[in-house]
Amino acid sequence: MNNIQIPLTLGKETVETLQKVIGGLLIEATKNLDSNGNPFKNYMNKKEAAEYIGISYQTLKKFIGEGLPIVEVSGVQMIRKIDIDEFMESNRK
Repeated sequence: MNNIQIPLTLGKETVETLQKVIGGLLIEATKNLDSNGNPFKNYMNKKEAAEYIGISYQTLKKFIGEGLPIVEVSGVQMIRKIDIDEFMESNRK
């Protein structure tokens, strides 16, 4: 397949608008990715949950004490992504 080149000149405002739009899309596309670029899972262990929120493990334990729900099966504790989102939203001021 041959490449077609089309010369294009954009005004300053158009370039700034494109930068804002593309920047917003990049932020939206990456906000649900962990530090390795992988999407966050629906169920996370405590370490993953802390990373998802951007807090320390100790702060996560505090949030659990304040009502962040956990799921426990056979002694394994997991936290649902939706529960984190709802907990954070319910504490928004």
